[in-house]
Amino acid sequence: MDNISKILSANSKDAEIKFLFNHLLSDDITLEEQIRILEIINHNGINKRYLSLMAAVVLERSSKLNIESTDFIDTCGTGGSKKNIFNCSTLSAFVVASCGLKVLKHGNKASTGKAGSADFLERAGVNLNASQEVLKKAYEALGIAFLFAPLFHSSLRFVANARKAIKEKTIFNVLGPLVHPAAPQYQVVGSSDIDICRDMIEVLLEKKVSRAMVVCAFDSIDEITVTGPSQIYELKNKKITEWVFEPKDYGFSTSVLEEIQTNSIEEAHLFGLEVLNGKRGAGLDMVAINAGAALYIGAKVKSLSEGIEHAKREILSGRALLKLNTYAQYTKS
Repeated sequence: MDNISKILSANSKDAEIKFLFNHLLSDDITLEEQIRILEIINHNGINKRYLSLMAAVVLERSSKLNIESTDFIDTCGTGGSKKNIFNCSTLSAFVVASCGLKVLKHGNKASTGKAGSADFLERAGVNLNASQEVLKKAYEALGIAFLFAPLFHSSLRFVANARKAIKEKTIFNVLGPLVHPAAPQYQVVGSSDIDICRDMIEVLLEKKVSRAMVVCAFDSIDEITVTGPSQIYELKNKKITEWVFEPKDYGFSTSVLEEIQTNSIEEAHLFGLEVLNGKRGAGLDMVAINAGAALYIGAKVKSLSEGIEHAKREILSGRALLKLNTYAQYTKS
């Protein structure tokens, strides 16, 4: 067993692993060593300990967005389903903000799919490189801002080449929801890997998030989906419960995957606009469900059912689309 394997073993101390992770995110390490670390993590399996310690190291090296109150929600997911699903969590964020719950959406461009949250928003006219001053003003005025991950996590540039060399998912593909630059009280996290959902919700509990959901569809979509059941891990009152969301239990018919897929940034943008214009039945239903979950987790409503109905009304009113367009203009000021 080499030294890296020893440090990443179950018998090592947290401080030793954190030291190695700090070394990983530096320019004082060879590409071969970085690849070795990431491959061993994958071989051992991404677990709560690795997620917690890597998130702590990344946050220690990140820029922070200082907001007086952490009474807001994030809908950042992991992505990675490779199913080219439309930007559900991004659209949901603007619906949620339109309903009056404050949102700081953390996100990035696509790494495995066709269009990530940042790709969609950039196509919608949002200035991804808006200053922190502009972001704070937008958040105060509109109740929402988008935090473009590369502006806050510059240390991740050190592992870019290693991640490309491995050509498979690494721990960094699932870390985004755990390294929010402003420490939200509430989170709805989508994961495309059901095996890490329990670990992720436990890390959120450890981070003292007040309420959260980690969700994964049975078909590995990183959202609560309308294509079938979704596994839900819910954090409330410092306790974690597990349950399954069935679309039919909330009055939705089951849709086919093709109804929620897009094949380019342009298609994703047009799909999103149609949803916020009250069209695209399956897409609208899915946004209403996920926005409803965020309203429920953020204590804006008392139940998921109430949240879904509130979100659907808000979409059909046109106010969520107006919120998106207004935010895009605000970021250019």
